[in-house]
Amino acid sequence: MLVVAIDVGTVRVGAASGDSAVGIAFPLAVWPKAQGQAERALVEVITERQPGVLVVGMPLGPNGERTATCDVVEQFVRRLSKRVAIQVEFVDEAFSSEDARERLQSAGAADSELDAYAAAIILERYFSQARNV
Repeated sequence: MLVVAIDVGTVRVGAASGDSAVGIAFPLAVWPKAQGQAERALVEVITERQPGVLVVGMPLGPNGERTATCDVVEQFVRRLSKRVAIQVEFVDEAFSSEDARERLQSAGAADSELDAYAAAIILERYFSQARNV
């Protein structure tokens, strides 16, 4: 099953995709949030690719507690859900940006791709959790 994951930031949204059968995630894109650009792009991706699940990184605190940014992420997902029907799963995104920064440097990728790499890490965590259930 195709799965799409997103890392919702205050300025940008990074996306990744992967197949749950193989459990490998690939950075997909980074879109600005301004003026609904990321929402429109995600609606297009979901409509075209028909993923079975949208995995969303949830910025929980160090003890698993909700942070102020959790509300921002949930608002984004609510707006998106009004435009396209898809199952949504939330995954703790703790340290995904730090891990992504390391991968960027190893891959020689541009800093502008950071959010897509973070989304790929979030998706890998989702695949790992699904295997352990």
